[in-house]
Amino acid sequence: MRKPADWGRASVTGYDAARIARFAQHTQLRARAGKRNELLAKFLEVADMQRDNPACEVTIVSSSPQDDEVVFLTEVWRTAEDHERARQSAEVQAWAAEMPSLVAGEPEITPLLVAGGKGLRSGE
Repeated sequence: MRKPADWGRASVTGYDAARIARFAQHTQLRARAGKRNELLAKFLEVADMQRDNPACEVTIVSSSPQDDEVVFLTEVWRTAEDHERARQSAEVQAWAAEMPSLVAGEPEITPLLVAGGKGLRSGE
């Protein structure tokens, strides 16, 4: 299994920054048995870390109503480079160190093409 610091890296390299104005992805993770609430709390920590970062436009932390072990993280960033810079920051790297104890397996990452939405600046 790849280290948590490497999760999401493939989605960054798969983006054509000249064609896609924003970087967005939807990530599904399976919590280890009995660790769902801890994983949700962990993702809420990282959302709070990015609260004052203008490059992070949207962070949604959620869980599945059908599967008690599934947690989702949906992110919209100004650019893929902004996302990567935040991901590689010392603060986020330290935060990620605990992830292997909470997550069962690698995340399923779906890149998104953002058309718009409430709270997102239009025309970018």
